[in-house]
Amino acid sequence: MSMNLHCKEVDLWQTPTYITYMCYSNKNGGWKGILYRYSEWVRGQRNTFKDVEEAEWWCSVVRDHLAQFEGKKKLTFSIV
Repeated sequence: MSMNLHCKEVDLWQTPTYITYMCYSNKNGGWKGILYRYSEWVRGQRNTFKDVEEAEWWCSVVRDHLAQFEGKKKLTFSIV
């Protein structure tokens, strides 16, 4: 059974079970720690591109996704 990281305030990308547990990590660092680990995983999801345009597109996808977390006073993470 796959376990996914969930955030009440923002839709997350689907995470593999081992990434879910690594990010959640018994709430180590609170919600900011979870967000940090999740953000690092998102940034590392792709590292090969066929051209510069594809790389720029991917960077904008990541930037737009992570921008959804900016300004949030608190995030509520769970595992579902």
